[in-house]
Amino acid sequence: MSEDPFATTPISRRQFVRLSAATGGTLALPGAASADVSSSSFDAEYQYLVNHTPADYEVPTLVEVTDRASLRAMEAIAPEARTTTEPRPAAHATLTTNQAERVADLPTAETLHFSPGANPFWRLGHYPLGVFPEPERSTDFIDYEELAAGFEHLAAEHTDRMRVFSIGRSAGKYNDVSDRRDPRDVLVVELAEDVDDRAAFAEKRQVLSNCTIHGDERAGGEAAPRFIEGVLRGQYAGVEALLDELALVFTFVNPDGWAARRPQYESYGVPGAPLHERGNLGGDTNRQFPNPGWVSAAHTIAEPLGATLDGETAPPDYVAETTPDMLAFVEHCRSYENLVCGIDLHGMLSSKDFVLALDGASQSSTDELQNSFELIEAIGTRITENLPEWEAAGQALSPVTDQFNPSVFGLSAVPEQAFNFGTPVETIGYSGTGFVDEWFAFPEELGGLGIPSLTMEMAYSNIVGGNVYDQTRVGMQVDGYRGAILGAIDYATRDVDGRFDGSGDVAYVTTDELTVRATDLPHVDDDDDAVTYDPSGDTTTTETSVQADGSTAVSHTVASDVGSLAVHPHVQESVAAARLVDPEGTTRRTFDPDAGRTFGGRCCALPTWEVSDPAAGEWTLELDNALPRPSGVEVRFVTARGAGEAPDPREELGYAQRDYEVTPLQYFADLDADADVAVDGYAPVDLDGSVLADYDHLVVIHDDGADDPDYLAAVESFLRDGGNLVVTDTGARLLPELSADLGAGDVTDQTAYVGELDEVNDDHPLVTDRRPIQDHLWYIAPVGFAEDQARIFGVDSDAFEAAGGTVAGTTGGDVVVGTLPVGDGQVQLIGSLLPAANQSNLHPFGMVDYAATYFGHLVMTNALFAEQVRTVDGAETLRIGRGDDPS
Repeated sequence: MSEDPFATTPISRRQFVRLSAATGGTLALPGAASADVSSSSFDAEYQYLVNHTPADYEVPTLVEVTDRASLRAMEAIAPEARTTTEPRPAAHATLTTNQAERVADLPTAETLHFSPGANPFWRLGHYPLGVFPEPERSTDFIDYEELAAGFEHLAAEHTDRMRVFSIGRSAGKYNDVSDRRDPRDVLVVELAEDVDDRAAFAEKRQVLSNCTIHGDERAGGEAAPRFIEGVLRGQYAGVEALLDELALVFTFVNPDGWAARRPQYESYGVPGAPLHERGNLGGDTNRQFPNPGWVSAAHTIAEPLGATLDGETAPPDYVAETTPDMLAFVEHCRSYENLVCGIDLHGMLSSKDFVLALDGASQSSTDELQNSFELIEAIGTRITENLPEWEAAGQALSPVTDQFNPSVFGLSAVPEQAFNFGTPVETIGYSGTGFVDEWFAFPEELGGLGIPSLTMEMAYSNIVGGNVYDQTRVGMQVDGYRGAILGAIDYATRDVDGRFDGSGDVAYVTTDELTVRATDLPHVDDDDDAVTYDPSGDTTTTETSVQADGSTAVSHTVASDVGSLAVHPHVQESVAAARLVDPEGTTRRTFDPDAGRTFGGRCCALPTWEVSDPAAGEWTLELDNALPRPSGVEVRFVTARGAGEAPDPREELGYAQRDYEVTPLQYFADLDADADVAVDGYAPVDLDGSVLADYDHLVVIHDDGADDPDYLAAVESFLRDGGNLVVTDTGARLLPELSADLGAGDVTDQTAYVGELDEVNDDHPLVTDRRPIQDHLWYIAPVGFAEDQARIFGVDSDAFEAAGGTVAGTTGGDVVVGTLPVGDGQVQLIGSLLPAANQSNLHPFGMVDYAATYFGHLVMTNALFAEQVRTVDGAETLRIGRGDDPS
């Protein structure tokens, strides 16, 4: 007897894989059939499918018959069947084994085909309800093959306005049964008038919508195809009229993750668990982008410029083999010459907000931040208009979704509002690296696209709790993301400017001590051939499982010469709380799934943790399942050698180090470009009373010069004569020299998860115009910091208030933002905002100068008694900040 289960069956391994995928993992191996049904009207695929699923499994089936009369007989067997007579008589229904056998016995039944998807007759090229019917008229989620066929159909009908093409292929999911991969095309759709006139296309303002980065988050993949068809069918007259000046670009990445359930794939391996899959062969597809700043060795980073980052070499082999789809996507997006904004469409589980917009990390000036927030507000307006009954989405959960809805965690099954926005820390409670929306925003000279961008998160659109096709819920999600796309288009038609209106001229203190360069790294001047990437030995992936409401633990032994430990856990079909425990039993990292406004965090994924100079011994990751369902677990541990040294990216990732020279003082050069007042820099040695007499405000973000009595005397004199002094970061160490009421021991220096306030006093003028969600001051990754490395300077609360200070915000009980009177002047304390870049972590793609959030920049605006002003098409639309209000 052959050991190959496929040796005597009429279906190939490849066919088995494809069929198994689309039927939710209910197929049995050949030789373990659940039925023995055959018919000349079954093709080999369909016959195998019917015989290797449970008898009551309902297989999506297209039945072609020879005459119309047979359709009535078909309806008698399957009352829910949909029928058509064009282009030939056919019916679509979900059939059990018994029903399929009865249909096959009809004398006029010609063929029965497996046919999943939203449109029942897409295999016939017949679209009576539209190519991509509205969700309430669809039979299921849009199938990937259906998508490709539908786009080809629309492009053939609208040759002057639509272009669809493949930019590359995925690696394909590996299947233990088929012993092969199935690469798929990465599709791009472009809409524009005279779309094939490439010179004209390049001149148009281009709007980028990335729709399917995570295959198990279906909202983007459901909304975008329907929006595209709607524009072509004339349903959006306003958009149609803009196609002379705008080009709309839609990317459908991660086709492997889009594929329907494939339980044989090694990523999940649990039959019937996910409807779609999250990532590609290289792991999480939304951690694979070549962003400046800290990157984690736990992720596979796709940089098509190659190992030497100059376009002269190929990417490392492991990258090319596992993430060809992301390499193609990055390279293609860089080919657009006039992108003006980008959105990345995701899904999440339960949330207090039906749709969230996440403003990602970058180096952003006043003008750039105001552009980003104009994009946010344009999208928010459209989403709110499109979701007048958004509560229905939460109330219309299917039974499968509802039983896993985590309302016990304090997040109601019905969202509190249609739309909200903030940083990832403010909205979902954690930070990270390698995100696509942040890659969109980073400057072009650092490999990004240099455009305002957002991650969009849609509630109840995730592998957990969103597996069943629910017409009402999916309809609401489609409406929501149609609004997001429309909002991005609205933004693209506007000319937005942001400026800084000051209340007086600003001086800031310069220093070379804050400047860091790639040439400071010990490995940069090494012989390029001296270090070779070796992927073996430093990465360990452990697979296990966690029971419903249960716990599990995974351990990894760290050697004494390890300089950093990265841990990336993924609980595939559930949500979990997590703790990372060091060899001495101390908990070093924690993740609480209900800490933010969304249950489970960003796309229900756990964060990636990085520990510098980890203690040698056994490290343990502990996971507590938060839902009443079992799940597979995958944990990746990655270690970098060289304790106490900056890791060499050639050795750890296979990429060279990009050159850079950065300083947070660039913040003030950018501020000067946007300000209506002078913003001038002076070295400590150049500051004296005559210089400072020309300025109303002085900013000190460092303690260089603390040993220069003349410099300190000039600063103190400026302050006591009524000047406004702003101190940030290590500049806080000067406070005891300026206030007799504070001692050196009163200034605190703590290390936190990110630069964030724990408590905020909204009555304080330093947080004027703060939104309730805002508390995050700066992004850590773009300036080289991993989680739990953010330095936050402050002042002991009791000492600060005893000295007459008023508190705007605290972290760990210490005053981080507040105002302290000294003489006739004031000190504005912002203890964490503009740190020097950290070079101790992997950062092959360079650094940015600074990464203040919108809130961080607002606090600085208030500290300088200034305002931020936004104008749209020349008209003022927003003015925020305290201005010169003396209160």
